[in-house]
Amino acid sequence: MDRTERYILMYQNNEVCSFDAVFGDRNAIRIVDRLKDFDKAPFGVGDKSDADTMNMALFRFFNGKTIASMRRDCETILKYTGTKSPFELSFKGHGLSLSNHYWFRKEDENLKYEDINFFTNKWDDSFARAVLSGNYEKLSHVDLNVPDIVTAGWGVKGWLIGEDGPRLYKLGIHEGHCEEALAEVLCSKLAQRMFKNNEFWEYRLEKVYGKYASVSKVIIGVDEELVPLSVIVPEELYSLYRQRSSDKIAADKFLERLSDVALPGAKEFFEKLAVWRSLCFVNDMHFDNLCAIRNIKTGQIRMAPAFDFGSAFGSGETGRKILSNINKGTYILVYFAFGDIKPEWDYSWYDPNSLDGFEDDIRETLSISDFYTPQLIDNIIDVYHHQKASLDEFAKSQRNK
Repeated sequence: MDRTERYILMYQNNEVCSFDAVFGDRNAIRIVDRLKDFDKAPFGVGDKSDADTMNMALFRFFNGKTIASMRRDCETILKYTGTKSPFELSFKGHGLSLSNHYWFRKEDENLKYEDINFFTNKWDDSFARAVLSGNYEKLSHVDLNVPDIVTAGWGVKGWLIGEDGPRLYKLGIHEGHCEEALAEVLCSKLAQRMFKNNEFWEYRLEKVYGKYASVSKVIIGVDEELVPLSVIVPEELYSLYRQRSSDKIAADKFLERLSDVALPGAKEFFEKLAVWRSLCFVNDMHFDNLCAIRNIKTGQIRMAPAFDFGSAFGSGETGRKILSNINKGTYILVYFAFGDIKPEWDYSWYDPNSLDGFEDDIRETLSISDFYTPQLIDNIIDVYHHQKASLDEFAKSQRNK
């Protein structure tokens, strides 16, 4: 039997709208009333005219603030928290996150944003400790008003509070291997060699409860919020981006159309992203991982640093299916799947010497996991060399003009 509860969507201390959350076999959101601060509704919600479209947009917004149903420990988390779905779990707290300043409260609650938000207040991180340690039965009696229940992604992860603030610990997708964590850290090392600090996010490798994890800080400041490009750019532009690996014309059109989007430096950013992606074969660069950062005081918006690199360097299915048995066809496949770079781009920012010895980083980092056999690591380095040779040729030709 469905259960309906009424909430108010809040933006900091601003009342945006009242809505009913329906929990049951088919979860749903129904807007009841637009309140005085409806102009502060999430991107892609406030500009919808009819109620059905607006309800769907708001449901997508809330569904993006849940753990993934495909996350390997999702069913276990639901079992011990006594919830039926990730959507229902996200309402066990107040929808607070470390990505934006939206939250919700029941109509009879008297709460202030400054008293409960995760940017300026600590919280009980027992939820994350239970998940990261594998002691899921402890979830039956921990505080659920935590950022973990609204943090998306397939991998097992948790927010821990250290002396220098919150840190996101990501163990990866596949149980028994830390391949995604190692790939994410290696991607970060590659980016640090190639780019400015504000263009790519830093991940470090740490052990937590005896397991390797990639660890990162909060990506935004107190006065900022992440806005996924999926709700900023037109659907037509997103469609071109999705086609770019199989359709080079679509890739060109995508870059041309970026000038239509009011994001300073977006075209240059995506060209650099494509170059980096060609070297580490990231397989998960969708428009929910690619974001803009909006300053909530000034309204200024800019590209966010690239983040979430776990599906790279042969981790997951790329390693199992594409790179495990390398041949000439592999080079062609990787080039077209991950190498959408063009000789006419500006490569003046790229220094080939910055990557000297990166092969040693690849071997040292990946050899931590037994998923990466010596042969697989050799194959990954071989493909990396092949991809880098194309990049170096483009850059050299440009310098010689």
